[in-house]
Amino acid sequence: MGRGQSVMLVEDEPMIALMVADMVEEQGFAVAGIFRANGEALAFLRDHRPHLAIVDYALTDGPAAPIARKLKENGTPFCVISGHHRSVAGSLFDDVAWVDKPFSQDQLCSALRACLAHAAGLPAHV
Repeated sequence: MGRGQSVMLVEDEPMIALMVADMVEEQGFAVAGIFRANGEALAFLRDHRPHLAIVDYALTDGPAAPIARKLKENGTPFCVISGHHRSVAGSLFDDVAWVDKPFSQDQLCSALRACLAHAAGLPAHV
């Protein structure tokens, strides 16, 4: 699926981050980096443009809204993985694929396909 496209992973739980990184790599994506907080992720985005991003909503330094804004500004499609219900996130995340934790590899793959569809300008359904 990924054909070597780079994926930025923002997840503050190390075990979940490693599990998601493995899932992403199994689908042919390259993990561009794993970040635990808004500050780290935003610093990365100053100089890098990943093809896609997977973002946990609740990070060590607060909700991932600053990352979502920057990804949207850059035109980078992303999906959210979270233990929080999407209703806590607000309208910034309305058009973003949301995967509830715990999730399966199939659920994550569906979200990644939605990101790829969004990047191609197609309707994304998850």
